[in-house]
Amino acid sequence: MVIWLLEQEEARTVSGLVVMMRHAVAAMCVVAGTLPALALPAAAAELSSSEATRLARKFLASDDEGEREKLSSRLADYRGDIQPIVRKLAERKYTPAKPGYHYEEHFAEPELLEEYPHDLLYFTVPTSYRPERPTGLIIFMHGGGATSSRRTPRYFMNFADEDDEDDSFQLGNLFEKIGMIAVGPSAPWDEDSYYRWCLRASDDYLEAVIRECKSRFNIDPDRVFLMGHSMGGFGAYHHIMRQPDRFAAVIAHAGSWDLAYLPAMRGTRLAIVHGERDAEKGYRWHYTDIEHARWTRKLLQQKKLDHVYYEHEGGHGLNNGKPYIAKFFESAKDLRRDPYAPRITLASPVGFARSYCSRVKHNRWLTLDEAADGKIEYDALRADSEADFDDWELHHVKRKRDGSAIDAANKGNNTIVVKTQNVARFTIWLHPKMVDVTKRVKITVDGKTHFNERVQPSLATALEAYERRHDWGLIYPIKVELSLRDE
Repeated sequence: MVIWLLEQEEARTVSGLVVMMRHAVAAMCVVAGTLPALALPAAAAELSSSEATRLARKFLASDDEGEREKLSSRLADYRGDIQPIVRKLAERKYTPAKPGYHYEEHFAEPELLEEYPHDLLYFTVPTSYRPERPTGLIIFMHGGGATSSRRTPRYFMNFADEDDEDDSFQLGNLFEKIGMIAVGPSAPWDEDSYYRWCLRASDDYLEAVIRECKSRFNIDPDRVFLMGHSMGGFGAYHHIMRQPDRFAAVIAHAGSWDLAYLPAMRGTRLAIVHGERDAEKGYRWHYTDIEHARWTRKLLQQKKLDHVYYEHEGGHGLNNGKPYIAKFFESAKDLRRDPYAPRITLASPVGFARSYCSRVKHNRWLTLDEAADGKIEYDALRADSEADFDDWELHHVKRKRDGSAIDAANKGNNTIVVKTQNVARFTIWLHPKMVDVTKRVKITVDGKTHFNERVQPSLATALEAYERRHDWGLIYPIKVELSLRDE
């Protein structure tokens, strides 16, 4: 429709064209950041990079909706290079950090401290860390259960004595060798749940932990790794389906899952580390039996999803898996999150188990704005809970449950192909690294062309993208909103 207006004879003057295009966009109400570059009124054209940066900071700091709407309107008119402004907004100054073990610290960011006043953070800082150079981050989710102390990470995150390092559960020496900042937060508190890293609140909690670390250290946003053991291993399987866009990779040690929509992890590598003697008669039941890991590997192979698998001869303890965790990080020296992954999948609801499923809205360059009624197919692992220890077996089954899914592929040549299940409205977020903004972008949904127009980056849209995930590594200055309600 925008291209059609550009071809009309009555669009002879710049002012007339701007008015007509604004009316067209208001009527469409489905595309944001899609107007081609054109001469704007003098006041808007004079918005400098420094002024746009100032207004952007003001927008992010404001909680007044009226003020934010006015600022967003002005920022939408900025036609300069957006990337330098994004870099300035993301810039922080960092002070040197003493290498070693920093224990029982609270959140320092005022907003986060107010939200999580009782939670504790345990850090290891490698001797190689320099505040002027971005470094990777490892988030370690500890094991335990419903009432494991907030101080549970204190042992895992510390350094082992040199003579005991090989047999120790402690990870400080490993993190030092890897050369990345590591943080062990206390799990979200809930005395009724043995799966505290899988609580609905854990999504926001992990985001808060990352934000806190970025305020203290110069963290590379595309080198953040999530690692979980036991209860934390459940959390690893849980979060790679719920928020794979936050991590370069996820490491699950001695964990398991009951229900999964595995394609949701597409674009993020999963490392599975598990001992064949995890379940031991008279000591440990089959909750994290090696068969969970073996079935996961088989399903990931079938679906051609990125993963690595390490099976060792030991039991449940983290000390058995440490050499394989080290091996994975050695192989992942150059592994980075890809914000523009060419194919991604968003599913909702998802979670590692039936009672821990909840809705998901975002994944990289997709947003599920409104779901429709219907069911999608999940993978499930089931066992007879009443079987004797020696008769226990794990089986894979398919389960139809209420849900929605979006599978999107950037095919190159400005063509995006989307397949949906039970979706009423969704948004595709784009970046000039994904498409050529001088040409039309074609988006087909379920075999039909829903969009075939030029797009234009917008600073206002870039800030909106930041507020989706509070992550300067997930900035998309273009968005296309699509409605499937009439189909």
